[in-house]
Amino acid sequence: MDNGPARKSNYSAQLQKSSELIGDPFEVSTVRQEDFEAYKGMMEGDDVTQSGPKPSSQSPRGHQGPAAFLILASGLDEHGSGSRSPLKYSHLDIASSAGSLPLPATGSPVLALAEQYLLKHL
Repeated sequence: MDNGPARKSNYSAQLQKSSELIGDPFEVSTVRQEDFEAYKGMMEGDDVTQSGPKPSSQSPRGHQGPAAFLILASGLDEHGSGSRSPLKYSHLDIASSAGSLPLPATGSPVLALAEQYLLKHL
């Protein structure tokens, strides 16, 4: 999931192409305004809400919520496309723990990152 500046450079699309080349494809998600709204502080003095009442896998927008939380909590929301100092940020869900025990975890998109940043340059 890219923020605005990363989306303008097509970062997720490029990484997704690498995932297809290496044979471990993944889908690109989008963080939307409602994801940010769900994590804004609710009480006086709160900047952000750390979590909702359910795990992200059981929330309406799923894994986009934690991405929005990290953007808000880190201050990256102040460095979007319309800011004076835009910073590219992409949130990757690394599925190192995905799977049903005792089956092995997937590790997606680790292979795509290797293709994008290591294997191309060998």
